[in-house]
Amino acid sequence: MALASALADTWLHTPWLLWGVGPVLASNIGFFTVCTLLEVLLMVPWFQMSSIVYSISSSHGMSRQQLAAATHQRIPFWKQVRGCIKTLAGPQSIINGTVMTLLMCWAKPEVTAWWPSTAAAGILQFIALVVVADFGLYWGHRIQHENQTLWKMHAKHHAIDTPTPFSTLFIHPVDAALQGSIPLALAAAVVRPEPAVLYLFIAARIAENGLNHSGLDSWLLDLVTLKSLTFRAPASFHDAHHKFSNHAHNAKNYGESLWLWDWMFGTTSLLTGKAAWKVRQAQ
Repeated sequence: MALASALADTWLHTPWLLWGVGPVLASNIGFFTVCTLLEVLLMVPWFQMSSIVYSISSSHGMSRQQLAAATHQRIPFWKQVRGCIKTLAGPQSIINGTVMTLLMCWAKPEVTAWWPSTAAAGILQFIALVVVADFGLYWGHRIQHENQTLWKMHAKHHAIDTPTPFSTLFIHPVDAALQGSIPLALAAAVVRPEPAVLYLFIAARIAENGLNHSGLDSWLLDLVTLKSLTFRAPASFHDAHHKFSNHAHNAKNYGESLWLWDWMFGTTSLLTGKAAWKVRQAQ
């Protein structure tokens, strides 16, 4: 116990560990833990009934599983996994950790505790991080569709027309910076959260990104991840982006955590998919 306390204290007072290594570890743990679980759930028949499906014409008469298999034929599953590892644990992670360390040493030079003084303060910090980061992500995502040069980089990710969890971070490094590293770092600098809150937020945010690419419209997962709350974007929101916005200019559904920004700036799509069980129930 004394050793753990000493290590925690050392970590807290060593900036490159606190603001550099910590966020990188949080992103890797959050992503690979949740995406591995989601990949397993996709093999469970009960969850397969929550797979997002579209009209026969837009799906070419194929099931969600068949469409995902076709995507894996073009871009093999393990190639996607290697892409995720490269994004989260490759050279870019060193750059991300360095930038976060420099930024937070400027924004929050004095750190005396892992947690805020009250639970309410911690919740408010977390909510503020969600709002600020998703606003930055919205514009980091949108600009890649509006700018032809950036679209050529973002198109790597849009080659995944039927996403699955481990397709989430099959992306170009510039894409990862514009939608991930920069919005997260700026949100941290603006909110100035305690370290534990920042770690939890980063793990949750990147895990949510995996859920958004899972192709699952599950009331249970929405309940657990609070996606059933007002202004929260369900997984079907981003899934429709992959389905109907695989192009530059005039794309829709840029947000990940919230649909608020798309509503405010007129980029919400009326086209969406539904869970397979809902479609069968309506027939």
